[in-house]
Amino acid sequence: MELRMPAKPTWYRRLPSILASLREHPRPYVDRATIEFLLGVSRRRAQQIMAPCITDRVGSNGLADRDALIARLQRIAEGDEAFHEIQRRRKLAGLIDQLRRERVASPQLLVEAPVEVINRELQDLPEGVRLEPGRIVVEFGNPHEGLEKLLALAMAISNDFARFENSVSRPIGF
Repeated sequence: MELRMPAKPTWYRRLPSILASLREHPRPYVDRATIEFLLGVSRRRAQQIMAPCITDRVGSNGLADRDALIARLQRIAEGDEAFHEIQRRRKLAGLIDQLRRERVASPQLLVEAPVEVINRELQDLPEGVRLEPGRIVVEFGNPHEGLEKLLALAMAISNDFARFENSVSRPIGF
């Protein structure tokens, strides 16, 4: 059996701005729809979060005391779980940004190819490479030769895809 950690709420990292929005809220109460919007959570999760703060009802809808809800969210924000989640997300974002910068600064060339292979045309494919309707045939004597021929084919295709498509397409009705 695999144990999985529950997903961390994405609104943890936005708690300071959420609290500011609640402090500016014009009424002394907050409804479920407002919690859904501010926290970006489902209807059920909004009800769960505001349940301890509900002081009044309009029909079946509960209204949470705004100040009590702010205090509850502040306690969540000050708790270890929220702090560690915010730190984890910041660290991950920093790592992703660093990896992106490294990738942009020194992109990897996956396959080095001589100029004659890069400029390969379909009519100049190496011996043992044939294009037929519905088939591509690559014959080779060893793995290295096979890779060279596949690279030549790939470069030729990228240089003239329309011609490749015409070469391997089967006639209609086939």
